[in-house]
Amino acid sequence: RLCVSAAVGIACPDRTNRQLHLTKKQSMMKKLFVICAWALLLGGCESDSGNGPDDVPPPVDSVSPELKQKAKELNAGLVTLRELAGAMSRSAVGAVTEGEAGTPIAFRDGTEVTDACDAEAVEAPLIGIAAAEDIYYWTLAAEKDTPWLKDASGEQMPVSGAVPVTDVDDEGYWTVTTGEAAPWRIVDAAGEPIKASEEVSVVLFRSVTMAEGRVKVTLTDGGELSAAKVDDLSASGTANCYVVSAPGTYAFNAKVRGNGAGEAASAGFDPAIEMADGMTADWMWTDREGLVSDVALDKESGEIVFTVGEGKGNALVALVQAGAIVWSWHIWVTDVPQTMAYENGVVFMDRNLGAVGTAVGSTDAYGMYYQWGRKDPFYWGTKTSTSTTAFDELKELTVVNPAYESLMWGFSKAAVTYETAAANPMTFYNNTVGTGYNWLAKPNAKLWGETKQLNDPCPPGYRVPGIDAWENLSSGRDYIDGVSAWDVENYGVTYTHNGQTAWYPGQGYRMYSSGAIVGQRAASGGSGGYWSSDATSVKFYYLFIKKQLSSSSGSINPELDVHRSYGYTVRCCKE
Repeated sequence: RLCVSAAVGIACPDRTNRQLHLTKKQSMMKKLFVICAWALLLGGCESDSGNGPDDVPPPVDSVSPELKQKAKELNAGLVTLRELAGAMSRSAVGAVTEGEAGTPIAFRDGTEVTDACDAEAVEAPLIGIAAAEDIYYWTLAAEKDTPWLKDASGEQMPVSGAVPVTDVDDEGYWTVTTGEAAPWRIVDAAGEPIKASEEVSVVLFRSVTMAEGRVKVTLTDGGELSAAKVDDLSASGTANCYVVSAPGTYAFNAKVRGNGAGEAASAGFDPAIEMADGMTADWMWTDREGLVSDVALDKESGEIVFTVGEGKGNALVALVQAGAIVWSWHIWVTDVPQTMAYENGVVFMDRNLGAVGTAVGSTDAYGMYYQWGRKDPFYWGTKTSTSTTAFDELKELTVVNPAYESLMWGFSKAAVTYETAAANPMTFYNNTVGTGYNWLAKPNAKLWGETKQLNDPCPPGYRVPGIDAWENLSSGRDYIDGVSAWDVENYGVTYTHNGQTAWYPGQGYRMYSSGAIVGQRAASGGSGGYWSSDATSVKFYYLFIKKQLSSSSGSINPELDVHRSYGYTVRCCKE
């Protein structure tokens, strides 16, 4: 029990079981002492020096500004750690960048957290986190056996809740406060309080790394946080084709057809897609089992999200409503395409659209076939076919989603509307339209153009080239020595400029009248056709390459035009 003089630290003895006997002298001394104590409480006694109470020097702060700053930095780090752990538990990472003040991590739910990392940090900070039954809790990292930091009621503190606050007390020891509890000193593994030092590490984050489609944050205390990384393929612009160069999880904006250019009157479609009840997303076909999986529509963001596995190849994913395709997108899994500037300044990709390689003479350099003006890729083949076997090999080389077998590869002798063609991206259409052959009942010469249109099949930043883009490959209809040449052994054309070469395989084409592949390399010859965006009255120009039957050389012609329902290759150029 404390008496009134406890204000100055005087303890009262216990008088319950014994009688106090005080002498007169003792009594007077006690009385004098209590009077002095009260005087101190009420304002202090005047000293011999004459200084009054107002002259008492202020107490000296024993905590240096540097230590205060250390505590401030640690508390800021704990707030960041709480935000990071929360974001990683509820959302995938959208982007990771390098900044001067740290590593900003942007999450797909809109949260942005910047981690200040120190790869050289070797000492664990005072407070850390650890998981228990998939929930992260605050810990006192300085102690052993992961002691959980407790709140005022003695409960473990989840990282998703209140943030502990550190400080340095007047005697220079680290303290921690949780919620409404009073501050207490942090102790080490031996139970000794930890003296605050300017050398102590307050860096919570050691590194941020990305691998196998995940972002991993390594903490200074050795712990780890991780979340899936979802790359936004349409961040630099929307398109009908997206290039993926590594396994992982990806997303793109499914609320826009192609690049969204033009108006319905000229493009054939409303550029915008309105999300509606009952819409889903799925894959339609792929040439590698498991290449694309977990395709789903995020209705809140209007994005299609999917996962790409190991290997290279092609796939088609689609937005579906009531079993019908609303729009589809080509997922092209290949190495990042390189580029080459031609003599006239046009910058081309180093491969055909849909090709998984560029090796001279290899079928890996074969790309998809396209009917002019359609965005939909038709798979290539390794051999010629007939009207009755036009798609037999294609069915062997691709895997069609069993849920959409009614959309199986095939040919239809019909010219259709934009909507019908878009809803049936695996059907090769053709019929007589006016004085030509077309897949579209009402021809439209603006579906591909000098500026990229929403039906253009190329990925963001690229488009179908104009016919003049190949003006330097030939002189009239002949190859140019040292510039372009037909490769007799590998059936294709090599173009050389400024020490760089481009390979154009003669992979044949699909006949307008049946979809059959013709012109494949053979002892008798070989050929290839590359679409341009330039039109004649009812046809379109293309680059034609061929080995002459009666010559060891070949021929090249950038001046031919052809029916729009042919299936030719596309070599994209920079916009």
